[in-house]
Amino acid sequence: MQAIFDTVLPFFALIFCGYGAGRLRVLSEASIAGVNAFVFYFALPAFLFELMVTAPLDEVFNGSFIAAYLGSGLAVFAVAAVLGRFMFEVRAGEAALLGAAAVLGNTGYMGLPLVSATFGDGAAIPVVIGLTLEATVLIPLTMALVEASKGSDGGWARLVGSVAGSLGRNPIIIAIFSGALVSAVGLGLPTPIANFTGLLSDAAGPCALFALGATLVGRSISTGIGEISYMTLFKLLVHPLAIWFATTRIFDVDPLWSTTATLAAALPVAANVFIVARQYDTYVERVSGAILVSTTVSVITVSALLVILN
Repeated sequence: MQAIFDTVLPFFALIFCGYGAGRLRVLSEASIAGVNAFVFYFALPAFLFELMVTAPLDEVFNGSFIAAYLGSGLAVFAVAAVLGRFMFEVRAGEAALLGAAAVLGNTGYMGLPLVSATFGDGAAIPVVIGLTLEATVLIPLTMALVEASKGSDGGWARLVGSVAGSLGRNPIIIAIFSGALVSAVGLGLPTPIANFTGLLSDAAGPCALFALGATLVGRSISTGIGEISYMTLFKLLVHPLAIWFATTRIFDVDPLWSTTATLAAALPVAANVFIVARQYDTYVERVSGAILVSTTVSVITVSALLVILN
């Protein structure tokens, strides 16, 4: 247990350092945006590329794990959206964001550093697979449902183009598939390139956690505490339980993959949900509040889950 706390406490301390830097205005908004840009466009893609280059493709294309992760995610999404629509009497688009907040966790900025620090870089492969499934299935599904609820003219054509363009330009998705391609060719990386990606990869975890903390500044829970609590409960408790059940009781999944996927599912609401909410001007304040509350509460829940999983 001491080893777990030795890992988790510095992890969350980095997040709160970032929050303090933003709150005390040590970093301006432009500086915070710069740190985020470095993480998103350079450090995380380098880490993911390097990881995928060394990952055997027969492990990556694991049908049982993909079915367990995606199936449980879609199930929790549907339950959270339908139940939330009746509980809070919200519109269809808002219900879709309730479902998205229930399953889309902060995998990139929190999950990869935490899993790598706790179980080693190799254990991050299932987290990368989950991140890819979320980016290519669950986020487009959320956008489609919100778009449909808006009923805007020419919405579907614009949506397809927007999603395809976003995926094609997303440096994280590009890094994952580029790394898988290099792995498939089997040539490996030349030493200078390997050293370059290694340097960037080492910066990914600390910078991502610091940037995450800084982005929490300014978020508010002044309205919609019921919906915020609902999203937090689903994200930190229901989703990881569903992943655990699917990977241990329904599908034949490697125990380490099951553990890391459960841990990744227990992470707080992702900033991607806020991006979609802001893009469509739907449920913005409540989603923003859910990110703040779920991140704060996860200090306790993630620590407890690591003790249980251990």
